[in-house]
Amino acid sequence: MRTMQNLLKGGSVPVQRLVPIWNASHRMFYPSVTRLASSQSSPSVDLPDRAKVVICGGGVAGTSIAYHLAKLGWNDVLLLEQGSLTCGTTWHSVGLVGVLKSNSALSQISRWSAELYESLKEETDIDTGFRETGAVMLAQTQDRLISFKRLQAREREIGSECEMVTPSEIEKLLPYVKTTDLVGGLYSPKDGRTDAPNTVMALAKGARLNGVSIIEGVQVSKIKSENGRVSAVETSHGTVKCEYFVNCGGQWARDIGLKSDPIVRVPLHSVKHQYMITKPIPGVEPHNDPYIRDYDTGNYIVDWGGGFLVGMFAKKGQPIFFDGIPEKSEFLSMPEDWDHFAPHLQGFLRRVPAAEKAQVQQLFNGPESFSPDCNPLFGPAPEMDNYFVMAGLCSQGVVLSGGLGRVMAEWIVNGHAPLNTWCVDLRRFTEYHNNKAFLRDRVTESEGMHYHNPYPGDINFETGRMLRCSPLFGAQKQAGAVFAEKVGVERPVYYMNPANQEELYEELQKGTFGKPAWFDYVNEEYWACRESVCLMDMSSFSKFELESDGPEACALLQKLCPNEMNMPIGSVAHTPMLNERGGYENDCSVARVSENKYFMISPTQQLRRGFKWISKHLPSDGSVQLRDVTSYYTGINVLGPRARSVLQRLTTTSVTLVDMKPFTVRDISIGYANSVRALSVTHAGEDGCVLYIPNEMAINVYNSLMSAGKSYGIRNVGYYALRWLRIEKLFAYWADDFNDTHTPYEIGREHRVKFDKDIDFIGKSALLGHKNRGIRCRLTQFTLEDHDIDYHLWPAGGEPIYRNGQYTGLVTSTGYGPSLGKIVCLGWVTNSDPMTHDYVTKANYEVDIAGQRYKAKASLYPHKQATRHALIG
Repeated sequence: MRTMQNLLKGGSVPVQRLVPIWNASHRMFYPSVTRLASSQSSPSVDLPDRAKVVICGGGVAGTSIAYHLAKLGWNDVLLLEQGSLTCGTTWHSVGLVGVLKSNSALSQISRWSAELYESLKEETDIDTGFRETGAVMLAQTQDRLISFKRLQAREREIGSECEMVTPSEIEKLLPYVKTTDLVGGLYSPKDGRTDAPNTVMALAKGARLNGVSIIEGVQVSKIKSENGRVSAVETSHGTVKCEYFVNCGGQWARDIGLKSDPIVRVPLHSVKHQYMITKPIPGVEPHNDPYIRDYDTGNYIVDWGGGFLVGMFAKKGQPIFFDGIPEKSEFLSMPEDWDHFAPHLQGFLRRVPAAEKAQVQQLFNGPESFSPDCNPLFGPAPEMDNYFVMAGLCSQGVVLSGGLGRVMAEWIVNGHAPLNTWCVDLRRFTEYHNNKAFLRDRVTESEGMHYHNPYPGDINFETGRMLRCSPLFGAQKQAGAVFAEKVGVERPVYYMNPANQEELYEELQKGTFGKPAWFDYVNEEYWACRESVCLMDMSSFSKFELESDGPEACALLQKLCPNEMNMPIGSVAHTPMLNERGGYENDCSVARVSENKYFMISPTQQLRRGFKWISKHLPSDGSVQLRDVTSYYTGINVLGPRARSVLQRLTTTSVTLVDMKPFTVRDISIGYANSVRALSVTHAGEDGCVLYIPNEMAINVYNSLMSAGKSYGIRNVGYYALRWLRIEKLFAYWADDFNDTHTPYEIGREHRVKFDKDIDFIGKSALLGHKNRGIRCRLTQFTLEDHDIDYHLWPAGGEPIYRNGQYTGLVTSTGYGPSLGKIVCLGWVTNSDPMTHDYVTKANYEVDIAGQRYKAKASLYPHKQATRHALIG
């Protein structure tokens, strides 16, 4: 007999391999023997020679997309599965459907999944087993409880029911749970459970009823393209011509991407995922109780037929299949790993003391695929038009696939997604992230991200670091830089005294929901930017060159951009690039360096997305060349009131305000370096220039600047100082504050739209309609008026905003405003009717931080900045 007691003592006996299935007659889950052998290919497969859409993968992701495409009227859809439906990772899913997510878009997607799974039985006569059980999230620390309060504040305003609960209330909900070490929890009554295989069968039947073809036993061997667009899929049973391809290959999705021509990068890696099932425990009656998320232990605990299912998200995951996924590995289970599970077993026994003498029925060990940041890989592939990906679901396949399938189907049919999904967009990663050694190392941390405490600030992974480094990395490290990564690039976020760095680094890196430990360092850097001269490494920004022999490059930019691009040589313009709906596809600074050559700076996150957007509009005759030069140049931002004085000491070109006005570009010499491209735009609202230097000369320029600026008090500064500067000046950033659903009118940049241009730009008609109808949401700056930065919790984005007591939107980004002496937030004000300036500014506002509301003052323009002397005086 294998009990918890002898397991903890190291005992082990063989156990029959089991997986859970839904017992509809008893309205609960029971373990049951299931097939484990690999499926064999069908002896005869009648494969069509063409289909409009081919979907690869018969798990919950692929069948959800097929179902939703059919619902939208697209029934010329072929779904191919290499084995049998559900045979990848879906078959061993526990089927938890939790609707509270870290991102508001993912919360909406999860609610759509729950609604879908509940409705399928009536449509298909297949009982998915879905029902609302509720879930309780447990907090053992005050910091964890704060994270729950922050989550509750947002979720209750965007459509999810949830309430904070005390330990005694938890005990009433879950009588078998030990609560003496808890400080509270969060109860989500709409969380549910479903039977994953039955849910897939219901989705597949619904798709078939609407004309979709689903064929099992067919392997995809190659995805072909013509003129950059999907054209055909080669399989083990012939070739199918198609217009769209969707890669839902689960843990095989990366390999399928490598079989595409051109290669499509799908950065994921398999990790072992374990859960234990006990036999029924005397005294524990099956009540379909709320399941438990014991975050600080890393466990989820589910009432399971009078016993329990205990799953784990390890802080250090164990990657598998680095040398390749085994052949014939459908319905795969792997040997138990009790050493890996042991800490979670101990956590379970502390939480459920009655389970100490329980008998173990099964420790299941199966593969799951994880992405580098523990968010799904979703959306169009930048390498090939009409190629979509939905994979790397990070053990959230069931809860997200119902909603994500709906989003993807609408994206394919309508040409755009119905809501912003940038947090899961495949294009957020670069080609560098698809390196398998990097993925193997990174996913050891990805798994644990599910239950990490979401402190404000950058998530600093320990693995897979120094993937992309500026040539200045060594010098910055020696100067005391503290780094965080952005799209794999190491960027200094602040600097500290190198002599104290080893001693204080760990303390400074500790998470907090209040005033950060690095506050004083960043405060000094901020004032240095305002009062003297600073150097900031801006190398991570995406950089593109656009060139033609004739006027074609200018004509293309005139079409892509609503701002005037036919500007004088040496000019710089800040401009959006809009989609047909008038929303921001890109936000960039464009410099005209010669008659037919442009240099473009885009956000770091736009490396793949921005390049793709431009390249898909290039003339088919090859008259315009687009080059990604991000890795060719080091960007050094020289900013502050003494910046031009330092620069002038190193160049014979006049860089005075008279000769080099703001928003101009010059190629100049700096020290020993020639052909340094200087843009008089600092992205921080301060005077100065960003120097774009060929990499091989970057160290020489950096050292020359530090030497020339010594008498001016020059210093290095990081991105946290930039964040404070730009938020204080109401500089909104793409992806942080707005996205492809927002127009220039909604973020206060209508002055960058030129309707009188001699060429129609993309999105013009949509913007004209928007202008005539008026706006119903507006990005706004808020200062917190009764907030004490030393004693109160800080906002970090996602906080609800209230106008005259009514919810009106969410905070997007936040920072401290040293010249205002207050916390500054950017966020959205919304209304059902067109808004006016007075509607936004003449109202009483509050911002909710973890359940506590603070008075806020709204403004559509940045406040006048005070000097440090005036503040002290």
